[in-house]
Amino acid sequence: MHPLCKFKVKVGADLQDDIRRCGLIRQMIGPSNTLMIDANQRWDVGEAITWLTKLAEFRPMTSWGTRPSPSLARPKRLAGGGELATAQALAPLGIGVATGEQCHNRVMFKQLLQASALQFVQIDSCRLGSVNENLAVLLMACKFQGGVGLCELVQHLILFDYISVSASLHNRMREYVDHLHKHFKSPVVIQDARYMPPKVS
Repeated sequence: MHPLCKFKVKVGADLQDDIRRCGLIRQMIGPSNTLMIDANQRWDVGEAITWLTKLAEFRPMTSWGTRPSPSLARPKRLAGGGELATAQALAPLGIGVATGEQCHNRVMFKQLLQASALQFVQIDSCRLGSVNENLAVLLMACKFQGGVGLCELVQHLILFDYISVSASLHNRMREYVDHLHKHFKSPVVIQDARYMPPKVS
């Protein structure tokens, strides 16, 4: 399989335009490649279910994250009630939920994983606040056999995942966002559509 087999599109502003664009992209990439859609915390639970039900024909994997909610502000309550409702509503449609960018500690991810509220852990490594928090989430996701989607600035963490946690490249994804490269002495290097180990630690 060619390494360039997963494609992501931002959605959430206009449903009819999203239907049009997802249709065009699915037509271009074919049925065997993965279409990922990212609403970037634009929807509440009801909007997510309505919107994604209409986009289900394009077989997306979704990344969304709820708007800030009371459960995220009170760690003693179950985080991810919205994600759980969405995951349950979308499971019959074959749409996996990737979320977690709004989480700021491993406890919130533990609650999401225990509740089966997501199929893909989507870490925002800066929001989690430390390497230790990121590593704890990687280890928990491995136990729950959840896929991990790692965002920008985490090339070192994906190496840790490969070497010490999953020992696999299967279903491992990382966004490629190049607008931050100018801020690094040793920006990421891509070769044959794969991230290379950093030359500077």
